[in-house]
Amino acid sequence: MTQTCEPATTPVLGDQVVPDGECPEVASLVAPYLRIIRSALPPAEAERFFAEALDAHEEERRRDGALQLGFSAYLWDGLGDGWGGTLAHASAWEAMQAVRHLVRKAPRADLGAYLRLGLRLVRELGTGAPGRAPLTVGA
Repeated sequence: MTQTCEPATTPVLGDQVVPDGECPEVASLVAPYLRIIRSALPPAEAERFFAEALDAHEEERRRDGALQLGFSAYLWDGLGDGWGGTLAHASAWEAMQAVRHLVRKAPRADLGAYLRLGLRLVRELGTGAPGRAPLTVGA
């Protein structure tokens, strides 16, 4: 990915702002995945998902340089035993993995900033699919 970015204040997702000096190109690639998470999960669950992802990111950063399990393991552990049995969960999980992958490929990108943005979007906007009944995987 070529990055020719100036300090960004470019709007992303309508009225949202690219996190702290991020490249608009990265934000434009991450934004659809944030929307997938926001629309796949009920509001309270989406908020919890982003909060747990932020905790997992911070745990991974705290253990940087030491032997560790990594972001995905910390996120899965934080979500608990009830996580992963629905198609919505699978969709949100895969979208989060894509966000993390994209952000890791961009030199200046900050996963924490995108997770805080996702959390803010959920809190301010709710979700696009209220009342959607969860479908179990394999149904």
